[in-house]
Amino acid sequence: MKTVLITGSSRGIGKAIARRLNPNYKIAINYKESKKAALSLLEELRQTNPYTIAIGADVSKEDQVEEMFATIEKNLGAVDILINNAGIAHYSLIQDTPYESFQKIIQTNLDSVFLTSKRAVGKMLEKKEGVIINISSIWGEEGSSMESAYSASKGAINSLTKSLAKELAPSKIRVNAIAPGIVETDMMTKDFSKEELEELKKEVGMERFAKAEEIANLVAYLISEEASYITGDIININGGY
Repeated sequence: MKTVLITGSSRGIGKAIARRLNPNYKIAINYKESKKAALSLLEELRQTNPYTIAIGADVSKEDQVEEMFATIEKNLGAVDILINNAGIAHYSLIQDTPYESFQKIIQTNLDSVFLTSKRAVGKMLEKKEGVIINISSIWGEEGSSMESAYSASKGAINSLTKSLAKELAPSKIRVNAIAPGIVETDMMTKDFSKEELEELKKEVGMERFAKAEEIANLVAYLISEEASYITGDIININGGY
């Protein structure tokens, strides 16, 4: 049974991924602040899968990433599949965006992908196999008004994905990114009113937002043997936005 680490998996897309992969993988749930939610998910998953742990760690900090991987290796073995899902957003005009907010978004969304990938790759190289999935965004390619920092972080993730895929392909390690459109998560309902959400739906071809479970289904496919020849791709799932 392979070991999967899902960063930022106490809620939203990360939580849906953990549920989708359970109980066929050993699962490491990562959280930063939402300990209660992470432990609730852990309890749920352990009903069918004893090989599940939850680890609190700020994945934008190298020392905490190292401690997290050491804990996973001690309890579940080396990480075979890394799913970089942790991320935050910030909505404002660029002139109203504090530099500290820009830095925090880059650290959380991009630095975390670099740090966890760097740490995971060592063991993957020893085995000559492994999968890294980075959760990006449609805004990483299209850009979004009032989300310049978020868009920049996701665009950088796309470039990092393509670069790492070329670097690691000779070692049979695959690296892909998933670029969702608008997904029904706490982040959306927190930052937009009901009226704004209804207006946004009109801009989507299918006139609805994605469910987190639909993103999780795509993750499950991309880490499977059926996708063994797919690497270096940014895969869009946006309902025709």
